[in-house]
Amino acid sequence: MWRRLWVPLFGAIAAVAASPACAATFCISTVGGIQSALIIAANNGENDIISVVGGAYSLTAPLTFNSTETRSLALEGGWNAGCTSRTGAETVLGGQNQVAILDIFSDSGSLSILHLTMAGGRSTGSLDAPIELSGNTGDVLVELNQFIGNRSVAGVGAVSAYAGSGHLRFRNNLVVGNRGAVVGGAFLIQDSGEAWVTGNTIAANIADQTDTVGGLVITGNGHFSLSDNILWNNAGTTNVDFRANSTHSRFHNDIGLLGNGTAADQILGEQYVDPIFEPCSGFLCLSFKLSGTSPLVNAGFDAPAGGQSNTDLAGAARLIGTHVDIGAYESDVLFADDFDQVVENGG
Repeated sequence: MWRRLWVPLFGAIAAVAASPACAATFCISTVGGIQSALIIAANNGENDIISVVGGAYSLTAPLTFNSTETRSLALEGGWNAGCTSRTGAETVLGGQNQVAILDIFSDSGSLSILHLTMAGGRSTGSLDAPIELSGNTGDVLVELNQFIGNRSVAGVGAVSAYAGSGHLRFRNNLVVGNRGAVVGGAFLIQDSGEAWVTGNTIAANIADQTDTVGGLVITGNGHFSLSDNILWNNAGTTNVDFRANSTHSRFHNDIGLLGNGTAADQILGEQYVDPIFEPCSGFLCLSFKLSGTSPLVNAGFDAPAGGQSNTDLAGAARLIGTHVDIGAYESDVLFADDFDQVVENGG
């Protein structure tokens, strides 16, 4: 049976549930609580789930995790008070344009981050990123997150994720408005296993240096499968949206400009068109949902290698129309069309 313990974490009270299967769950609502839970999880000999209540968390130092255990870690946002359900309220980890946000490493266990918004992170070290995940032998999952407005003065603008012999999954994430020296958006490394990059929107990121990539770089000795991604309008000195330095296959992606690198072993359903996002106004425009006239609606690959998220980034069903949409969001244009038809028929 489950046992539930209540432990103080820097002034916050977190519920820690453990089972005979060696699993512990933390419910966290403060910055200090998150870091304390990460410290405990690194050495407690259990699989750990850290559930973070929705809200804004301003960081004064990066959140760090370093473990040699064979246990898994999941860091998940969007929970209600008490962590009894995921409410949809954003969990925003903010670096205040001063500090990096996450530095997560496991030598032997699996790593997951889900339902987090990571914004305003800043890194200064060579080839560093404001958000870093690294697993030597376990699987690495980065799913249903937003990486917005992060900066690296010498490395990767938003996120770097590495898997050694385990699998890497990077799914249904939004990577926008980030800036880095050598990569503007995301840098994914698969050393010897298989990696799946599925249903992401990576747009409006910037790389500073000559011959660099504004959007996404994949590299390593493993193999990548990319499906249903938007890689668009990422600026750099060469305005490249995507570069592959690894063997890979591509299925139903929309790519603005390809950089030089390793040729794909298979390409199906690829487009090179304006995604036509929904219009928005104001100083900060972060609408990256597809409009009803987008050529990417119902244009995705329904059964990508490595699987697909059950929902899109906004929590809607991942499949609404005849096929999944390309990118992190699923359009509800089908519902609008059906409603119009009912009205016309007097239903």
